[in-house]
Amino acid sequence: MRLRGVVVTNGRNGKTTSRDGQIADYGRYMMARMAIACATYLAVTGCISTVPPKAASEFDRRCLPASSELRKMPLSDMDRPRSAAEPPDRTAAVQFYSPISVHIADVMDLLPLLNRLAGLEREQAEPADIERIRRKLLARLQLATLEVSSLVAEIECEVHRADEVQDRLKARQSSRTMFQTILGVIFGGLANILSGGIGMAVQAGDAGNITSVAGGVLEVFFGTSANFTKAQQEFSHPHNHLAAFWQGDKENVFFSERVWRFLTQPSIRDTKGHSLRDVMLQAWREEGRLGEPGSAQEKARIELFFGEGGTYSSEDLYAREAMLQQLESSIQLMHQDLETLLREILIRQALEDDQ
Repeated sequence: MRLRGVVVTNGRNGKTTSRDGQIADYGRYMMARMAIACATYLAVTGCISTVPPKAASEFDRRCLPASSELRKMPLSDMDRPRSAAEPPDRTAAVQFYSPISVHIADVMDLLPLLNRLAGLEREQAEPADIERIRRKLLARLQLATLEVSSLVAEIECEVHRADEVQDRLKARQSSRTMFQTILGVIFGGLANILSGGIGMAVQAGDAGNITSVAGGVLEVFFGTSANFTKAQQEFSHPHNHLAAFWQGDKENVFFSERVWRFLTQPSIRDTKGHSLRDVMLQAWREEGRLGEPGSAQEKARIELFFGEGGTYSSEDLYAREAMLQQLESSIQLMHQDLETLLREILIRQALEDDQ
């Protein structure tokens, strides 16, 4: 049966309409409904969605350190707060130990013990006296190493917290991207079916062309919007090592006085006299961790990263995680110097035993 040219009479008003026109109107109607569906989808979901935080992603007390008051208690008279005007004596220590060992001993408040041990060795004192000071120094050296490891564990815990949330956001983002890509394929296919059906019924014409164009627009729309899909989540970090490091306040509860001294004093390995903190802050800016200098993104990230938390995207979490890892790596360098000091002490002990 040929549909072309058939006239249908409307029983209510007596008007006649072409079957071709009805088919074309139906095609336009279907495309209009698809367009409305797209607009509704965008209004409901948008390109950015906020994921509700899980209980596990909220601030976790497992990352909290031990009591800071316990760490401040002196273990002997040599642990009393030292005066900047009266630096500890290092006369004997520099004769027997390397500059790196003397430096890390000074940073970790071990220089008085090291200098006393070196003085006894220089004077060839009684072996029992030398061994007593050496055992005390080794015990303090072990405690200093554990103090550094404890701080590294705190920061690593915060890194894992950020990593867990980042993985969740990436999974949500990937799911939405796949969904929108499938929608693009579906709408493109429906448009091709409609345009083909209209073309067969009414010799194509404007209706078929309009349907094809509209379908192509929808397919491109969903295909491209999938690449701009973002997911966000609230993430809190009241125990914020990055904030204390950024602000540079010596009196903070996140870093012990000894670790802070290591990070902020001129590095013994830096020929230009830069501290690890200076180098790291410069690296953050050069690597764009906070965004372009002076940009709105930099201002927003400074407020977000160095505050108590807020709404994070996957990119924000990645930048924060990278900054924490850089801070962790710098603190880990203390282990190298502490190992050097320990080896030199044990080497001198072995030489004395041989003699």
